[in-house]
Amino acid sequence: MNWFLVNTNVKTKYRQSILEARHALSAPEVVNLSSAIIKTANEELALENIETLGSYFAVNNEVCIDTLNKKRNKQNLITSFPVIGANQSMKLIAPRNLKKLDKNKFNIFEPSDGSEIATIKHGMIIVPTVGIDNKGFRLGYGGGYYDRLLMPVLQNKNRPLLIGLIYDFQFIDDSINESHDIKLDIVFSEQQSKKFS
Repeated sequence: MNWFLVNTNVKTKYRQSILEARHALSAPEVVNLSSAIIKTANEELALENIETLGSYFAVNNEVCIDTLNKKRNKQNLITSFPVIGANQSMKLIAPRNLKKLDKNKFNIFEPSDGSEIATIKHGMIIVPTVGIDNKGFRLGYGGGYYDRLLMPVLQNKNRPLLIGLIYDFQFIDDSINESHDIKLDIVFSEQQSKKFS
């Protein structure tokens, strides 16, 4: 039996079940859980004060971090967001205007203009995540965008801290990583935080 195929099937199964559970959350549940998760992460890492933070615009009931993004914007702190490019590439852009956004091919908001911030120049990057396995490896949506963006800086001593914000049911009690998957440093849910070395 081909290990790669087995692992890919396992990842697909986890991805489907987690996305179904996330889809089933009501709007008030998303707001309340997101608020609890952000509060915990902020208490531990002071996300509101990080000089340069990689963030995201939530879709499909992801942990919503709009309040964090807006607060940082008011404080004129550098907050970058992913922008999809050619050949399945992605870069992090600090928008000139947080209200001027376009939707990309995945129907996710991204800055319409702004300055590119090199990955290595970030203090922290919050990485959108479908699931986290028991070793801290990220299960994404399957496109590999974040893997390609972050892999080049992972061995750098002064690299950004990689953060995951997820609901508790997104923790996977199994090891499902492949060689191209990235590992997060710390992950917060509404019930716990886990550090991975």
